[in-house]
Amino acid sequence: MEYFDIVNLDDQDIKILVVMKTSDSPFDFVKELQEQLKMMEYSGLFIIDELLHSGNNEERFIRGFFDGYSFDNSKFRFEKIAKRSVIRSYICNYLKSDLEVLNYSSLTDKQQKLISHGCVI
Repeated sequence: MEYFDIVNLDDQDIKILVVMKTSDSPFDFVKELQEQLKMMEYSGLFIIDELLHSGNNEERFIRGFFDGYSFDNSKFRFEKIAKRSVIRSYICNYLKSDLEVLNYSSLTDKQQKLISHGCVI
């Protein structure tokens, strides 16, 4: 099972979105994330969407910096992302297409229902 997806974004500052596909913390997969980003020869800012881990709250999105080899631990911080952002849309569309992941998430029934009907949270 893949625990995350890495998505290239067409954004001016943030080019990479890491979508967690598990309720585990993204920090449980630091080595795997670093290896994937190295293989992509990526260096720069990224966002981790941890909706399935933390829920739809102020700690849902984590912004960080990857220097091409490892994470800069001093750069991690929670990030507020606009409700109508492509970043939010991506994970909700992904979950809508994979109801098994959605149904076994820690999201509330109401949140699951909204996503399954195409709403972005």
